[in-house]
Amino acid sequence: MLQAIRDKTTGWITYVIIGLITVPFALFGVNSYLGGGEGTPPAVVNGQTITLQSFDTAYANYRRQLAQAFGGAIPEYIGSDDILKAQVLTQMIEQSALSQYADKKHYRVSDADLSKLIRSIESFQTDGKFNPEIYQAQVASTGYSTAGFEQEFRRSQAIEQLQTGISATAFTVDSIKNQLTSLANQTRKVRVLTRPTQSGFIDISEQEIEQYFDENTSRFMTREQVRIDYLELGLDAIKASIEITNEQLLNRYELTKDVYSSPEYRSASHILLTMDEDISSEDSDVLRQELSELRNQIEEGANFSELAKTYSQDPGSASSGGSLGEVERGMMVKPFEDTLFELKVGDLSEPVKSSFGWHLIRLDEVSGGETKSFDEVKSDLVDEMRNELAEGQIYDLSESLANLAYEQSDSLEPAAEELGLKLQTSDWFDASSGEGITSNSQIRNAAFSNEVLAQGLNSEAIELSDNRVIFLRVREQKPESQKMLAEVSNQIDMIIRQTKSRDEGAEVGKKALASLSVGKSLDDIASDWKVTAVDPGFISRNSPDIDGNLVRLVFSMNKPDGEQFFEGFSHPDGSYSLIELSAVLSNDSEDDATKVNALTVAKSSAEYQAVLKLLTARAEVVKASPVN
Repeated sequence: MLQAIRDKTTGWITYVIIGLITVPFALFGVNSYLGGGEGTPPAVVNGQTITLQSFDTAYANYRRQLAQAFGGAIPEYIGSDDILKAQVLTQMIEQSALSQYADKKHYRVSDADLSKLIRSIESFQTDGKFNPEIYQAQVASTGYSTAGFEQEFRRSQAIEQLQTGISATAFTVDSIKNQLTSLANQTRKVRVLTRPTQSGFIDISEQEIEQYFDENTSRFMTREQVRIDYLELGLDAIKASIEITNEQLLNRYELTKDVYSSPEYRSASHILLTMDEDISSEDSDVLRQELSELRNQIEEGANFSELAKTYSQDPGSASSGGSLGEVERGMMVKPFEDTLFELKVGDLSEPVKSSFGWHLIRLDEVSGGETKSFDEVKSDLVDEMRNELAEGQIYDLSESLANLAYEQSDSLEPAAEELGLKLQTSDWFDASSGEGITSNSQIRNAAFSNEVLAQGLNSEAIELSDNRVIFLRVREQKPESQKMLAEVSNQIDMIIRQTKSRDEGAEVGKKALASLSVGKSLDDIASDWKVTAVDPGFISRNSPDIDGNLVRLVFSMNKPDGEQFFEGFSHPDGSYSLIELSAVLSNDSEDDATKVNALTVAKSSAEYQAVLKLLTARAEVVKASPVN
């Protein structure tokens, strides 16, 4: 909802345009072809300069998209500014090399095709039709000229032609296809023997726990925590505060009454006497008189249907006694329609002249046309008007709040006082978890962002999915601190116990695996371990009968040739499994179309990436170091 409100402003088109022309436009920016960009260029590719101004535009676009993806703030784990800048420059170099190659190979988009593509973009349309004013205004609102946008769009489409050409030529030969199908449909006969974890029988001393704690103190730290102050704008709260008068509701009802009315249908019959376009007025009067005589006969008791079959010159309705079926407004020519919708059921019109000739019209039945009463739609009107007013208010309030939070970035109190909002405070939370409002990852990401946490600034607007806008700042901060041994003693006990159990299980399992290679059977081991082997028979790659890790191991084992193969697997919990593989069956009867298609798609993507990397590697690239 709130995003839809924001979409009504010019700002949203930035993301639409970036989406239209994908990475090239998002990275290069309009300045890449308009010139400009003073200072040392970040890179030169085959003599073509990537200007500093175009790099700055690309980097700003990249950061904006990342911030939007993470709810308004870029988490620190995504990378430093230097890392992000290096990523952007690498992509710009690749795209420059690709664009030059596409131009060299004469990939082109004609003026007609370019115009057709732009006109087909819904964002530039009104009621399904291209609107030049919207197109120009929305492109201009991003700071780009229409000429610049069209040139960059043309370039990106040429690159897309090249990419399509590479991707479309990817194929999978029959031998690979058959091999893939055979492997995908393969089944393997196995038995599995698992020795349970022995962790419950392992003794852990206090000395071991203390020693582990002393050697791993960095593992037992409390996480950095913060509390935040925040201001909240909620659409539901604003709606609840809006009063709508009965007079306002009645006015809205009158204005939108058509919305609450069902279409009116009229079943009609007619007798038509046609006439030529150049008919004289005298001859037209003759036809009118003939129709008047037929009308008199009907008034005196003659059957309308029989007269229509005999005299009507309408080939579509004469045979059915003149019946036209149901008619609604807009279906018939105006003189006919005006007359029909003035008649009452059973009425017979006077002769009516239209472009088709003279009509005698009878209204047979009326259906539909009902309008819901004011009382029936009152609650809908209240909700509709409150929504409209609340949307306007929340957008205006969020803009005002954003300005106040920016102008006085070291406190939210002035903004709260100015707008009459309650300043709320959260409980303590860390970067990965919280309660209440801080259970939302967007809130946590913003609170632990560099701007809010390190610089102490107010956050930008954070739009939540439940129609709320949040502004926040850090109120208090708790750094990491060392936990006491008593707090983590049980945790350390579990860690040591699992480690020892895993080591013990692996040692026992490897000895059993070695004994299998010298003649001992799986049943012998089962007797030693006092457990029973599981025999699922032949299993497939997606078999649910045994653990997924074991399935993957089974299908990585060599194919047995007249003898059984054995393999072991140590589970994280300390249990250990022995696998007996005794047979392999291939089923080539059915092609796995999905997997074959996925292989082809993967190949096409790999081939495109290979071309991209090859062109970049062959390009003469001069980088400025470092990128500022």
